[in-house]
Amino acid sequence: MTILKSLLLALSATFFLAATGFAQGSLAIDSNQGDQYGFSYNYPGVSEADQKARSECGSGCSIVLRFSNECAAYAADQSSGSTAYGWGTSSSSSSAKNRALSECRNRGGSQCRVRVWGCDN
Repeated sequence: MTILKSLLLALSATFFLAATGFAQGSLAIDSNQGDQYGFSYNYPGVSEADQKARSECGSGCSIVLRFSNECAAYAADQSSGSTAYGWGTSSSSSSAKNRALSECRNRGGSQCRVRVWGCDN
């Protein structure tokens, strides 16, 4: 019985750590303020999340947002020639999307659309 309890405790701890270990995300955008972007979520650490976002975005991109145990969204203006963009975080996907759209509009965007979003909570 003691071995079984120990095994169950070990399995429970493994599942708990696996469920809570993936809680990092990053957003990378290019120097043209978001023409290119990369996004990651549910990564075990900041460096892995950053690496994934940078690899999706390409050269000349920088990490502009890191988030943990929450939702994040990235929006960009779809108007030709526009460089307006925005991002937001929140405990819910809808709030994160709304914040990203609002920030994009506040920067002058007239046709802002959410390009990507994700939750790592």
